[in-house]
Amino acid sequence: MKLAGRVIFHIDMNSFYASVEQAHNPSLKGKAIAIAGNPKERRGIVVTSSYEARAKGVYTTMNVSEALKACPELILLPPDFEKYREASKAMFLILRSYSPILEPVSIDEGYLDISVLAKTRHPVEVAKEIQQRILHELDLPCSIGIAPNKFLAKTASDMKKPMGITVLRKREVPEKLWPLPVIHMHGIGKRTAEKLNAHQIMTIGDLAKQDERLMFKVFGKNGARLHMRANGDDDRPVD
Repeated sequence: MKLAGRVIFHIDMNSFYASVEQAHNPSLKGKAIAIAGNPKERRGIVVTSSYEARAKGVYTTMNVSEALKACPELILLPPDFEKYREASKAMFLILRSYSPILEPVSIDEGYLDISVLAKTRHPVEVAKEIQQRILHELDLPCSIGIAPNKFLAKTASDMKKPMGITVLRKREVPEKLWPLPVIHMHGIGKRTAEKLNAHQIMTIGDLAKQDERLMFKVFGKNGARLHMRANGDDDRPVD
């Protein structure tokens, strides 16, 4: 299971705010909880929810009133950003102990280039160790994608949640990514998907097989970039 060249991890904390609340208050574990804008007045929107709440139909950006209809036993909590920042800092400190080439993307996710470490240790073994350390030291779950570039690492980390570790090689792109609708590709939102669909580009495979010059002509720089990503190419460094 050796990965040639670069070895990039994408670490994505699972249901981060809700998981931090459960870590701080173990009585919340296993319960449907949601972090929401104004839980006292029972209005606003859901910022995030635990996997138990998601299983009952609660999702991010849902109105609190809708969330309570879907899950009457839902426990609503106000966001505590100081608590989340502290947990984030501790998580990135663990990651930095494996490689100085670390790029935080947001409070709960980041890229780690372990190419040097991968010369002496198996990437999957390192990923398992990181995942277990974050779980045991911080009581927080995460998923890790392992790939030769950032795009594939991010895609891989989304494939198995919670607590997943997924390896995605460039040669697996045709089999694993090409059959999927373009909306499933990281970096493509609803509007871009609609524009691609209007040009009969329905799947990631359709996108990969387009003429690169035509993509640039119709969609500009972003079109050329998406064409590259659909073929599993991404030369961005972990910065």
